[in-house]
Amino acid sequence: MRDNILIEKIWQEQENDLVELKINCSAEYASAIQTCYVQKEALGYICDQITKCVNLLQKECYLEFGKKTGNFTPAFSMGIEIDFYGHVRIEVDVEIADNDSRKHRSCFYVKTELGLLEKFGNNLSRLINEPIGYCVTLND
Repeated sequence: MRDNILIEKIWQEQENDLVELKINCSAEYASAIQTCYVQKEALGYICDQITKCVNLLQKECYLEFGKKTGNFTPAFSMGIEIDFYGHVRIEVDVEIADNDSRKHRSCFYVKTELGLLEKFGNNLSRLINEPIGYCVTLND
């Protein structure tokens, strides 16, 4: 299995600028799928943070799609780590929405390269205006 993160726009509410995303993460030893809701503005912020992380070669960057605690819909997060050589390791935290207490999660690393992460961030920003069914991949 190849390391990858696939994010697809599956629903959008026009009035509140709310977007539903289907997120599919895979690595050598694990894979997980979830859906989450995010405001367009928050998605734009996430894209900006990925760009900032890449351009400034920040060693660590943490991003959340939604809120991981409290009485909210399922959330997804990525902890991005960049080493000296430009290798990228992303710790994905995928919520398994099979209970009301939000206690089931799957966390694992997805590996990529700096250029692919930059491309992913740029393409992710297109989800804001693209139609339902638009899909962004990390390692394409």
